[in-house]
Order: sequence, then C-alpha cells, then structure tokens
Amino acid sequence: MMPLLVFRERVKNFYQRNDIYITPVIKFIFAFIAFSTINREIGYDARVESIPVVLGLSLLSAFTPSAIMVLLATLIAILHVYFVSPVLSIIIIIILLILYFLFARFTPRLGYVVLAVPILYFLKIPYVIPILLGIISAPIAIIPTACGVIIYFLLQIIKTAITMQVTSSIDDILQIYTFVIDSLVGNKLMIMSIVIFGLILLVVFYVRKLKFDYAFEISIAAGAITSVLGFLVSDLIFDNSEQILSMILGTIVSAGIVYVIHFFKLTLDYSGVEHVQFEDDVYYYYVKAVPKVTVTTPQMRVKHINVKSAEQGVSRAGLHRHDRDAEEEYDEDDDAYSDHSDDYDYNSGSKTDK
Repeated sequence: MMPLLVFRERVKNFYQRNDIYITPVIKFIFAFIAFSTINREIGYDARVESIPVVLGLSLLSAFTPSAIMVLLATLIAILHVYFVSPVLSIIIIIILLILYFLFARFTPRLGYVVLAVPILYFLKIPYVIPILLGIISAPIAIIPTACGVIIYFLLQIIKTAITMQVTSSIDDILQIYTFVIDSLVGNKLMIMSIVIFGLILLVVFYVRKLKFDYAFEISIAAGAITSVLGFLVSDLIFDNSEQILSMILGTIVSAGIVYVIHFFKLTLDYSGVEHVQFEDDVYYYYVKAVPKVTVTTPQMRVKHINVKSAEQGVSRAGLHRHDRDAEEEYDEDDDAYSDHSDDYDYNSGSKTDK
C-alpha cells in the first residue's frame, strides 16, 4: 500500500506544480475527443470534420470555460445536420438550445458532463458519470447528466431522420418534425436511463454522507449495485437481454474507475479517528475527525564528486601516510639509540654500562 501512496503523492505534487500547463492540455484532449465523436456519428460536412478545424476548436476550448466547449459542440452538430437537411436542422437547433440553456442556467461548471455522457455511452461505460458525480458533486448534477443522455439518443435519432426523404412540402416537414419529437419524447429507454442515472447519483450521494467508516468506498459499491439492479430491470422490461452481460461488466469497470479517481482525490486513515466535543454559547458539538492519509515522498540525494578534488585528496592522503611512515622510522631509530646508549652517573661523574 505504501508504494501506491507514495506514487499518489508524487502525482498530486506534480499536478500542483504544473497545473497551469496540465489543465489546458487535458481540456484540449477532452474537447478533441468530443468533437471527433460528433464528427464520427453525424459527420456529413467534410469541412467541419477536417483536422485543422477540429484542432482549432479544441485549442479554443482549452482556454475557455466548459460552457463554451458545449456551445461549440452544439454548433458542430447543427452544421452537420444543416449540410444534409436544412429543414431538420431547425428542430435540432431548438432542441439543442433548450438543453444548452437548461444546463447553463443551473450547472454551468459541469459542461464536461454533458459531453462526457455520450462519449462514455459509445465506450459502454456511461455508469461512470452518476457514480462519480455522487462522490464529488450534489443532486443538482442530475441536470447535466440528463442532458448528456438526451444528446446521445438525439444523435441516434438524427442518423435515422437523415435517411428520410423530405421535400419542401408542408406535409413532409411536419412528418419529419413529428418523427423527431415522438422519437425523443416517447423514447422509454431514454427516460428509464435518466431515472436510473438519477437514482444512482442520489444513492451514492446520500450513502457517502452517512457517518460511518469507509462511507465513500461503500457508496461507490452501493452505486454500482443500484446501477446493475436498475438496468437489469430495464433490460428485462425492454427485452434487451443481450445487453445484460455488457452492462454488468461496464458497471464493474465504471466503479473501478471511480474508485481510482477517489483514491487520488481523497484517502482517509480510519485507524486515527478522533471524537471531539466542545461547546459555544448556543450549541454543544460532537465532532468526528478522520485524518487524511499523507506520506512524505522520499527525496533522492545525489552526491557530486569533483575529479580534481578527489585526486588532490588522494595525493594529500599519500603525503600524510609518508609522514607517518617517517615518524615511525624515527621512533624506531630513537628507540634503538636509547637501547645502546650509556647512562651517566651524575653523582660519581662516571659512566656506567647499563
């Protein structure tokens, strides 16, 4: 576990030091994926889906709020539809503008959710969004989630409506408008998906608010279980039994992705829980304090060795050793001289042999 915590701290420190550069890069990549997905699904105008246009719009989205990115994605979708059917583009403009103003009015900072839901639908893991929003956001996040689900199903409706032969007669125009509205409003699968996503988000949000240990981790598991049960009932109702296995696998993968995101965002040490009580003039407080897991990343110390200094040190060591050897020889000679010398008797004034 400790290596993972050290890796987590290094990643967080790296992001904190370089967030001014990393954030635009992430926004650029996300915008490029979102615009490319729209071009792949309803790419009828070659001018709009050209690489320079997509790169330019992605670069613009990297330095603007998420609401601008959603507006640009809406504009791309409208231009594609207009290129094929100007009549159909009118109703699409109305629907997309309603969704845009609905999201921009209540949750303008969650524009990424509106675009992320269709992308994750194509990746078979749309369950990431409600579970993740339950962890990091509030129930109001149901609005951009629902808008994202509607956009995904609207893209499927557009692909079908494009194939319809439409003339300039009033009857044909009313027919295609009626088809789009009925396919959107009467889409029970879409409505069921919005309800289940909202239920998942609420379950995760309220479970992680409960006051017990590992509430965040348990809320992720509760959201995954709610997703499996909800879409299992939905698949059985609409006779989509072939989607059950992919739904279960997608939910498991989604829960794993959310857990990894939560691990990097917040990790708590429940072994160090403290209960504190204090009061003021109005209330008496019972507080449960759970410390965050923090580790100190090991610092690498590099010792620089100067070759010239090292050679001088070796030479000096040799000189000191030579001096010590000379002293030892002197001591031996001195000892030998002392051993063979005669002692002088100062009292008698004569020498005596030792």
